[in-house]
Order: sequence, then C-alpha cells, then structure tokens
Amino acid sequence: MPRVLTIPPSARFLPVLARAFLDGTLVPGFAPGADPLALASATVFLPTRRAGRMFADALLEAAGTTAILLPKIVPLGDVDEDALAFSEDAPMLAAPHAISPVHRRVVLARLVAAWRDALREGEGRAAVAAGPAATLALADELSHLFDDLTTANVPISRLDSLVPQDLDPYFQISLEFLRIARTAFSGFLEEKGLVEPAVRRDRLMDAEGQRLAALGRQQGAAMGPVIAAGSTGSMPATARLLRVISRLPNGAVVLPGLDQVMEDSAFALITDKATSAPDHPQYGMARLLHTLEVTRADVVPLAAPAAHGREQLISEVMRPAETSDLWASLHERMPDEALLRAMELVSVVAADDPRQEALAIALLLRETLERADETVALVTPDRDLARRVAAELARFNVRVDDSSGAPLGETEPGRLARLAVQVAAEQCAPVPLFALLSMPLASFGLEPREKALALSALELVALRGPRPRGGVGGLRAALDAFDRDKLRGNDPRRRVDGAALAAARELVERLGAGLGGLLDLGQRHMAVPLADLVAAHKVALEAMIGPLDLQAPDAAVATLASTFRAVEAAAQDGPEFSLTDYADVAGLLIADAVVRPETSPGISRVRILGPLESRMVHLDRIVMGGLVEGVWPQQGESDPWLSRPMRAELGLALPERRTGLSAHDFAQGFGAREVVLTFAAKVGGAQSVPSRFLKRLETVAGPGLWADARRRGARWKAAALALDARAPVPRVQRPAPAPPLALRPRRLTVTEIETFLRDPYSIFARHVLRLQPLEPLDAAPGGAERGTALHEAVGNFTRDFPKELPPDAYEQLIAHGRKAFAPLTIFPAEHALWWARFERVAAFLVGFEQERRKRLHAVVAETSGQIELPVGAEGFRLAGRADRIEIRTDGTLAILDFKTGAAPTSKQVASLSPQLLLEAAMAKRGGFRDVPAAEVSELAYVELKGGAQGGAEKPVSWKDRTPMEVAEAALTGLMGLLQAFEDEGQGYRALAAPQWRGRFGDYDHLARVREWALGGDEDE
Repeated sequence: MPRVLTIPPSARFLPVLARAFLDGTLVPGFAPGADPLALASATVFLPTRRAGRMFADALLEAAGTTAILLPKIVPLGDVDEDALAFSEDAPMLAAPHAISPVHRRVVLARLVAAWRDALREGEGRAAVAAGPAATLALADELSHLFDDLTTANVPISRLDSLVPQDLDPYFQISLEFLRIARTAFSGFLEEKGLVEPAVRRDRLMDAEGQRLAALGRQQGAAMGPVIAAGSTGSMPATARLLRVISRLPNGAVVLPGLDQVMEDSAFALITDKATSAPDHPQYGMARLLHTLEVTRADVVPLAAPAAHGREQLISEVMRPAETSDLWASLHERMPDEALLRAMELVSVVAADDPRQEALAIALLLRETLERADETVALVTPDRDLARRVAAELARFNVRVDDSSGAPLGETEPGRLARLAVQVAAEQCAPVPLFALLSMPLASFGLEPREKALALSALELVALRGPRPRGGVGGLRAALDAFDRDKLRGNDPRRRVDGAALAAARELVERLGAGLGGLLDLGQRHMAVPLADLVAAHKVALEAMIGPLDLQAPDAAVATLASTFRAVEAAAQDGPEFSLTDYADVAGLLIADAVVRPETSPGISRVRILGPLESRMVHLDRIVMGGLVEGVWPQQGESDPWLSRPMRAELGLALPERRTGLSAHDFAQGFGAREVVLTFAAKVGGAQSVPSRFLKRLETVAGPGLWADARRRGARWKAAALALDARAPVPRVQRPAPAPPLALRPRRLTVTEIETFLRDPYSIFARHVLRLQPLEPLDAAPGGAERGTALHEAVGNFTRDFPKELPPDAYEQLIAHGRKAFAPLTIFPAEHALWWARFERVAAFLVGFEQERRKRLHAVVAETSGQIELPVGAEGFRLAGRADRIEIRTDGTLAILDFKTGAAPTSKQVASLSPQLLLEAAMAKRGGFRDVPAAEVSELAYVELKGGAQGGAEKPVSWKDRTPMEVAEAALTGLMGLLQAFEDEGQGYRALAAPQWRGRFGDYDHLARVREWALGGDEDE
C-alpha cells in the first residue's frame, strides 16, 4: 500500500516532518534513536535547496543536540519546480548534458530571426518579431513550448494532427515553423551532444525512480528510508518519482496542505473531465493522488491543525464554483464561533497606492521585531513591492532577508553593462555617456579624484550644450576646439584650466581604447556575428571595471562574470545583430541572472519571500502583499505559438494552471498564526481590481467580520500616513530678495533691461549671486549658436565694406559665412540645415544692402558703447552692442537689429522690449564708438530666418511720436526704475511682469516659480 501523508498548513511543516522522521512516525520501524549512523542511511527529497537547509536545522532542533549526522537531502527542483528549472544536484545518472538556458535562447533566436526574414510580405511578417527584443522574447516562448511538450510527453508529430485550415492564418504559419524549428533544433542538439533541460530533467527523474525501485526490490525492508516531502507533483516526471517513493518498503510521500475538510463530492469535481478546475489550489494534489493511486481517505495526517488553524475557512473560500451555493449553509459546517476564531487574527490593508502599501507593510514588519522571537515575512510575487518594502525598512535600519535576490540588470555592474553598449550604439551621445562616466564602478583605471576632475571638464566642454560629432573623435574635436580665452563673464567653462583639459583628454583616450571595438562594429552599419559583439562588449567592460572575475568580492561583479562566460559560450551559435539591435538585446541576455544576497545570522526574523519559497517556511506572522488581479494571481498570458484550443487538444497546461498555483500559495499562507492581506487601490495610476481570492474570502467571512478585518488593517494604513505627516506648510511666497546697495549691479546692458523689467529676480541671481546657468546635456543646437554665427558673418562683412559694396558682394558674404559657421561643423546635421538657410539670408542681405546704401554715408557694425546715468551716489552705467548703426546722408542715424527669430512688435518695444530705444538714447549722447552723436530717425528689426524669402525688414514706428521721443521716454522710465532700486527695501521680485507667464527663465527653479505660481497672487 502506498504510504502518503500530509501536514496541514497551520502546522509547522519542517519541524513536524523532522520530529516524525526521528520518532518513527514518518516511516514505521525506522527510529534512529541514539544511533548516530542511522540517519545517514536515509534520503530526503525536498522542493528547494533552501528547504533542505531549513530541514537540516529542524532536525538539529528536534534532536536536541548541537551536532547530528544528516541524511542525504536532495532538492527535487531548483528555485521553482513549476517553472521547470531543476537542480544540478539531482542524482547524476547517465544522461547527456543539458544545453544552457542562454545557449538555447540564442540558438532559438537565430531560428526565429531566420523564419521572420523568410516570410514574404502579406503573410504575417509584420506581426512577427518586429525587432531584436521581440525576436528574443519569441525565442523564450518557443523554449517554454518545447519544455511543455517534453513535460507532457507530446511528440512534435502530434502537431500534424491539428487542422491548420480551421485556424487563424497566423497559427497556420506558426505551426509550419514549429515543425521546422523543432527538427532543426533537435538536429543541432544531436550534433552538439546535448539535450534540452526538460529532457535531461525527466530522464534523471525517471532514472532515479528506476534506481530506487530496483534498490527496494533488492534490499526490501533493509533499504534506508526514502522520503519526499513538500512537492505537489505538478510535473509528470516528479509525480512518477513520487509514485515510486510511496511504494518503497521504507518510503513515504508527505504532501503540503492537502485539503481533508472538503466533502468528497466537491473534491472530485476538481479533476472531473466535465468540471476540471486547474485554477483550484488542490488541483495539482488531486491529480497526484490519481497518479499515486490513493484516495484522500488513505492519506494520513502527520499532525493536527494548530489552535489557530484556518483549514476549514480556506477550504470554504476556495471551494469549486459548482458548489459555491453551499456558502448559503456555511453556518451548518462552520459555526459562527469557529468562523470568528478563524478571522480573528486576519487583517486587510486597503492602501491607496503601492507606496502607501509598502510603507504600511514595512511598519508592520518592523513592529514584529518588538515581539520576542516572532518571525514575519512579506510574501508576494510583486518584485516592485518587495523592493519598495526593503527600501522603506532601510529607514529603520532594518536589513531584510530577501530570498529572490536582485536581478543582475538592476545592480550597478548590470546597468554599466547595458550603458556601455548603449553609449557605443549612440556613438557617445552625451546623455548615456555622462550616465556611464558618472558611475563609480566605471573607473577606467583612474583614481576617483582624477576621474572626477576629468569628467567635470569633459562635461562642461563637450557634453553640455549642442551635441558634438559622433564617436570618440567628436569628443576629441570638442576638446581641441575649446578656447578658454574667448569666454566672457561668469561662463562656468572658465573653470576648466589646462590640467583639467589634459585630464579630460586622457579620459577620452581611455574611453576610446575601451569602447573602440564596439564603436568600430557600430560604424559598419550592418549585422555582425553575435560572438564579435559579445567579445567587444566584454573588452569594454574590463576596460572600465577591470577583469571580470568569477571570484570577485562584489557578488554582482562575480555574477556578471559568470553570465558573460555563459553568453560567450553560446554566442557562436547565435544570430547576427547590428550594434543598435545588440544594444536592445544585451540587457535581455543578462536579465535572468540573479545576484543572491548573503544571509547572515540575526536577520532571518524578517524576510521577503516569493510564494514558492514560503511554502516550507513557518511564520508567526505573514503579510501577503500585492493582492490585485494581474499580480496575485498573475495575468494568464497567451501562447504566441499555439492558440488555447490547440494547447487543449495537445493536452498541454492551460493558463489557469498558473492561477491554481497562485491559489495554492495563498491558501498555504493562511497557516500562519496572524495573516495580513494587503492591496493597493491604484497601481500604475490606474484603478486596480482586488484579487479574486480576497473577494471569495470577503464573501465567506460576511460583511461584519470583513469590516473588522478592514478596521484592523486600517491601523497600519493610518500609521503609514502618520509617519510622513507634517504640519501644514504655508504656500511659498513670490521671492523678492533685497540685497544691500553695495551688492547691487551698477552696470547692465540694454539687452538685460528687458529681463530687468520682466523678471528682476534673474538680474539678482546673475549679478548679485553671480550664478551662471549651465547648458543642458545634449542640448539641441538652436537660435543662440545660429545667431552668433550669423551676426559674426554679417558684422565682419559690414566692417570690411562700411561704405560701398563690392561687385562680388554675395561671394564675399558667403566667404565670411563659411568662416563664421566653421565651428558648427561638429554638428553636421544642424550645420547642413543652417548653412542652406544662410545662403538664402545672404541673397536677401545683398539686395537689402544695395537698396539701403543709396541713402547712407556709412555703416558701423557690431559697435559697443555705454553712457553714464545719474542714478544713486555712484551713478549707473548703461552698456550695449548695436548690430548695425547707419549714418544717413541727412545726418541722422538709423539703428537696426538682426533677429534669427521673431522680432518684437512696436507696442512691445515701447513697453517691455526697449533695447532699440535705449540704443537710440545712447546714440544721441554719443555713446557708441565710431558713431557721431546725432538724432535717430529710424529703428528697425531685420528678421533673417532663412525661409523662402531669406529675410524681412520690420520697421518700428509710432503714429503720433518720433523714435527719439519714445527713446527719451524709455530712458526716463529706466532711470525711474533704477532709482527705485536705490532703496534697500525694494526687492528683486520674481516674474514682475504678467507677460512672462508661460515662459521659463534660467532661474525659475531657484525662485521656486512652480510652487508659488500655482495658486496665483492676490495682486494679479
């Protein structure tokens, strides 16, 4: 008779198993007693390595000694038995080596890529693997399908029994490919002497079953005990092994949490063909009982439910849908007192959002540490929630034992690996390059201070402002073109001295040496072998962080080294990629690698566990978090290769099976003495749907008990809100700093007067605080650079020909333009666009000059000037630089200003844009060099946008006033404004003019405009 036992969820699984193992309850006739060698003859199969380690501790505790000779403890599977990734420590019988996951991935990706390339337009190509990342994703799904076929023992020939003409055309195409791919992949494996992981796993499991059965026949009762505990036998190969173990003379199978409460008729519905419920938590064990050829009545409980046991409650909550009408008679099976007792220590935290949920959980975990010897864990499939909780616990200096570890791609070495190839693919674009160079791990062999000096100089000279030419050559050119002596004012780049510039050049050379291989591959603009890309990628990483050492003290670096070794071994059989495509794929190639945390004594009281890891762990308090649809249970994903009916016809597992596993994990969690269920009302900014398991529990518990559970959970939500609660903070007021007169500027330019009128705070920040704004990283070259070049070209042309134009005026202007625009060739795309516009501008200007010079004596270009204004004790200097002042034949002056953008209107000039007016006032007083003092009879803007017309003249005039009258009024108004600021009580108010709204200045963040501007001001 097969020996099958079970341990209820509320009992401590491993301690109960250990006691039963030692006292002879588990295997009758086997009681080690005082014989230290007896235990060594036993073999114990457990689902995971972690469970094996914990069982060893449980045996030691149950034996009441400090040392014990352990039985052979073998993990049935690695982290997740249901994910089909079995341990290498399984009994190693004769079986070919399995192809590594990375190797299989790249080989299948090559097949998928070839398939897509072979499809003709109109036959589904646009819907298949639209990029390298999608190709890799399809390869993953293909490997899962092959595993499913192997697990279900379905030969590929069964695909021929499906009827393609009855299916969607896409699935007809996929079926054809599956046949080809399976044949090609099988041929590849045979050639390499490898097998698929699932094939090797099943062979090993079956071989182990045969070995154990043979030993049982040979040795009979003398055979050492063989126990398999904690597995649900969800895979056929595992179920077959469990069947063998259950029939051994000294064999036993211990099931986790078999429902022995549910009525037989309801339990039978779970696996009945007509009412099969793969989403039920007992589905796997119900099928296993059929395989073991035992009934529930044959299963012996190893322990009674604990006093707080909720076995009956969870059985009712999870009963099959066909029997849910029995909830109406719940009180007959579960009296009110029993239901109250089961729900007494159940709490529900309905958080507003994931952050609040994480903080509430962190507070609960931290509070458990105040309870003597109690253990607690957050159990969740949501890794984002797990990371949030770990971060919140750091606020309380609580380290947490996170069983899942950290994905390699989210560690610093993993991010560095992704950034390195991204930088190369984007030819050293400033943003990713700055992110890469800012990482402490990317030292390039430099000391931290040396690297900091070099990066600061490189950032200011080459990375901020318009993007230089691509590649390391563009960075070199930007550094070579840097001329510190040409910088004026408080330009931050003036801080870059010769030593810093030399350090930046050294950093660029090291960058080029490291990334040279990748950059060269990118310049080919074609697909290259994956092996070449991986090799160049590794060279780049080692140039930055040193050799990739498997024994590196940093666990993340060691994991990266191990991952690259696996990728290198597989790359020879992978597809070809361009460097741009490889940049998309590189992160995915290392995505599955996990950096395991180093656990240490003293932190195991607080844990973060995945649902599978929690099955064997006894906890006093459990928090099941992320209980929303799509997370727990997870969203059932469709198979891109086979439709649902196709999978059903082949006998493959349907998506509901994953829901059943989630339901089993949920039910097992109710074994803890205290249970806290949490969910967030909104996830990702959208309204979430609470888990179906919560809704079932709410229905069974009833409104009253559910409201009590919500009230208990509300305590933690309130604590989370209170933790970050602050006293109301008054709204930030519009700043108006009032520095002493000695610090206030005594000189401004005419262009700064507009800023003074609109936003005095910017004058304060620039001239009193002496803050110079930095250009953004990788700024798109805009009007400033084009305007500087255009003004230089036009100014130099005018200075060369102040009176008469040469016969070849257009050619001369173009020559000046080429010289002025030369520095912008490091921006090839922008230079090509702007130069085409300048050619049109030049044609317009030549005609414009020919017409105007008929009335002129001479033209003075780009002339500087200043006048003293009698303001305050020290006076005030008004300075300016005029683009063009014309000395007319009638003795008056005309002042023109060139604009590469839109020119202000006459109304704006008279109010808030008085540049030309103030220049006219200066010219009348002889304030400009080489320009005689005279009345100004004309003001005009000349727009030089380079459009179809090249440019346009925009005269500035007023019906009832002359330009000089308006200019004198503007000067008088300015003197009044300056006199007002001679009062120390007058502050430099931010955004003084309402017209500024909607525009953003360089110092708005310093003035905290977004904070005080939201509610408006009482005076506006």
